[in-house]
Amino acid sequence: MVTIATVLTSFGVRGEIKARVVTDFPERFKTTSEVYLEAPDGTSTKHKLESSRFHKNGILLKLSGIDTPEEVAKYRNWSVSVPQSELMPLEENEYWHFQLKGLRIVDQNQQDRGKLCEIYPYPGCDQYVVRDDFGHELMIPASQRFIKKIDLESGIMHVDLPREED
Repeated sequence: MVTIATVLTSFGVRGEIKARVVTDFPERFKTTSEVYLEAPDGTSTKHKLESSRFHKNGILLKLSGIDTPEEVAKYRNWSVSVPQSELMPLEENEYWHFQLKGLRIVDQNQQDRGKLCEIYPYPGCDQYVVRDDFGHELMIPASQRFIKKIDLESGIMHVDLPREED
């Protein structure tokens, strides 16, 4: 499952959900027919997406079986997700965050620097947080300048880290 929005609160009295969009393809809400509400513990419920409309900085969703603000309140902070099989196609050399998390990071000297454990989105470019076996963290910009090769099959991302100047 892949998260496309996060439930914030109810909107109105008919059970509409106000959600924060977290997909790079917000237009998908016009063609998606079913979504899953996923709890923080991983449990989920399937719902028909009856309607969606953008509102201010978010989206309003009407899901089957949720008809009151009180029912919406039960789902606060839950994820609105779709199966990976329904992801929008990406361009060559573009990846979903879930594909990158967990990759081993190997630098230009063939040294294992740890695993990619977090991705922080920033306006210029994402930042990859790499953590080694000792808990040390390293941040790498998600830029072609630093990311040289991503091999999903072997689970390795090859990077060229900046050298410290004297």
